[in-house]
Amino acid sequence: MPLNVKLDPREVGLLVVDMQNGFCHPDGSRGQAFGADAVRRPREIIPNVITAIDLAHRLDIPVWFTQQVHYNDDVTRGRRRIPSHLERRGVKLELCRRGTWDAELLDEMKAVRQERDEIVVKHRSSAFFQTTLEGELRMRAVQVLIVAGTTTSFCVDSTIRDAYARDFDVVVPAECVADSDDAAHAATLASIERFHGVVTDLTGLMEALDS
Repeated sequence: MPLNVKLDPREVGLLVVDMQNGFCHPDGSRGQAFGADAVRRPREIIPNVITAIDLAHRLDIPVWFTQQVHYNDDVTRGRRRIPSHLERRGVKLELCRRGTWDAELLDEMKAVRQERDEIVVKHRSSAFFQTTLEGELRMRAVQVLIVAGTTTSFCVDSTIRDAYARDFDVVVPAECVADSDDAAHAATLASIERFHGVVTDLTGLMEALDS
């Protein structure tokens, strides 16, 4: 899937969304609540995400990792009048609670993360919602945002929509994003390609960045 454009690495940033134990590890909250199959796809993309990170490091492209963190005493959730998507399914999920192993990045991400890479702590699905991400991207002269990670139809999608609304160009290497629902994954990629960005693959991304 070629991009058919050339990208200047000096204008590019890589955002790795929620590659954390709670979302991707069999012993994490999602895996324990829904079974190993729920984290199968996120685990399959780990080598591809690492390839994208290594590429960014080689080209001096800045890298951001998001870290979803939930608070036990978050009163805002208790004010909702409509049950959450989890409550409607009868699931109580203590996901990525502050200070827990669940909220930590996967060991595979820790192994490749460099000191120069940034962590964006977020409390809702979008990496832009009430975080410093936009300001950091602007300060680093990022115009083109490569997005990888999980979950395609929720946190990745929310982040991409917010990036588009802020006039960033978005590129999504398809084999670097994952969802526990294949149909939702495919539908979201189609929507991204239609409205909010460009879907490519790692080969197409590498070719676009090859000066």
